[in-house]
Amino acid sequence: MSRPYEFIAFERNGEVFCVRLQRPRIADHEMEDLGAELARLIDDENCRKMVLNLGPEEPECLISVLLAKLINLARRLAHLGGALALAQTSTHTRTIFRAAGIEKFFHFYPDQASALQAIAS
Repeated sequence: MSRPYEFIAFERNGEVFCVRLQRPRIADHEMEDLGAELARLIDDENCRKMVLNLGPEEPECLISVLLAKLINLARRLAHLGGALALAQTSTHTRTIFRAAGIEKFFHFYPDQASALQAIAS
């Protein structure tokens, strides 16, 4: 029996996993567990294409640890021939990525439908 996911929820849409955070605030000491859950999607669920929804409620956990995990997630998916798309990103969220100098590593979409369309092809 598979372990439940505490920090993320997901649904499959064809070959794309649509993932969202279960709550907008994740404590610093929980970041490793969140990263492990995202890695489980790749390892246990065979995820290769992922849309990560960062809204509609803006996440309060976009700290350097999570941003580094997202970079690693994007690289790992790309190495496996897949991709990561970020959906429902607010202007403030994009500003955080831009200020950290990592905006170039990601593809941003206003909603899940447009991210799905871009990543599914």
